[in-house]
Amino acid sequence: MISRIVYKTRCVYYELAQRAKASLNGADIYSGCCTLKIEYAKPTRLNVFKNDQDTWDYTNPSLSGQDADSDGNWNSSQDPTTNPNKRQRQPALLGDHPPEYGGPQSGYGHYDETYGPPPPHYEGRRMGPPLGRTRGGPRYGGPQYGHGPPPEYAAQADSPVIMVYGLDPFKINAERIFNIFCLYGNVERVKFMKSKPGAAMVEMGDCYAVERAISHLNHTMLFGQKLNICVSKQQAIIPGQSYQLEDGSTSFKDFHGSRNNRFSTAEQAAKNRIQRPSNVLHFFNGQPDSSVEIFNQICEELAIKPPNSVKLFTGKSERSASGLLEWETINDAMEALSVMNHYQMKNPTGPYPFTLKLCFSTAQNAN
Repeated sequence: MISRIVYKTRCVYYELAQRAKASLNGADIYSGCCTLKIEYAKPTRLNVFKNDQDTWDYTNPSLSGQDADSDGNWNSSQDPTTNPNKRQRQPALLGDHPPEYGGPQSGYGHYDETYGPPPPHYEGRRMGPPLGRTRGGPRYGGPQYGHGPPPEYAAQADSPVIMVYGLDPFKINAERIFNIFCLYGNVERVKFMKSKPGAAMVEMGDCYAVERAISHLNHTMLFGQKLNICVSKQQAIIPGQSYQLEDGSTSFKDFHGSRNNRFSTAEQAAKNRIQRPSNVLHFFNGQPDSSVEIFNQICEELAIKPPNSVKLFTGKSERSASGLLEWETINDAMEALSVMNHYQMKNPTGPYPFTLKLCFSTAQNAN
């Protein structure tokens, strides 16, 4: 495991260290896990006394433990070429370094161009900072994105993890948090904090999803309580030991790869309309024979208020139903969204249920 790399303090190497930190900090060694956290070290020099499986001096591949004196310092009087313990340099595990830091071949956030240019509010799960972005500099705008998104989508967050406070511990769980936050980006993991009742961490797919979620959901009401949402100092959620919530569900859940995430490809992301919470929900992928009575039955089963009005769209598709659901208040619609989103509706003609999907609507009412 590489825990720290120190470059020489000359100007050119200091610049390389800055670029390496900007490229590697927050990167995942494996997709979705082993996230690197890179910080500057206090020592001005890194002393390596031997080349083995734990330490290695790449400027001196012939270094061995016998080349050091009793204090562990390199003995320059010895000729490395005559050292009988000379060890041949092994090939790098990950191959040669890329031709340029942060370039399209670097592996830290390459976008598959077969999808075409992404929509302004989309950025796939990245292993590190977005291309063309450095801390303190432009947050978006690598050459493959043209002129970048409008200002409301400029990611200022330095972490993909959100802290959510003000949750009702008796009415909320990981699934319900996912049902709300998935409207603004992919949700990777949700973890409740045992030491802080009513608080949870939500790891989003990227920092742009964090910005969208905070700007649209902060200070909204859910189950009668105001949500306070901010960026976490953590770069990733570490599962740790989970515990049982009030409803019997687990305090940690991994949603990475969930089919209910809506920003996994550019095509999926383009279908999402980022909206602020409203009292009208748009539903789609409902069972074909959906009706007012069916929605009232679902709400009764889930112990939530039924909608004041239901509008079914006609002629959209014979395979599934879509339409609008209107509640009296935004709080009622938020509660319905958290509980009813991704509800499994019965399939009258087959074994596989319909996964009901909800999102906030731009319509003023359902009439």
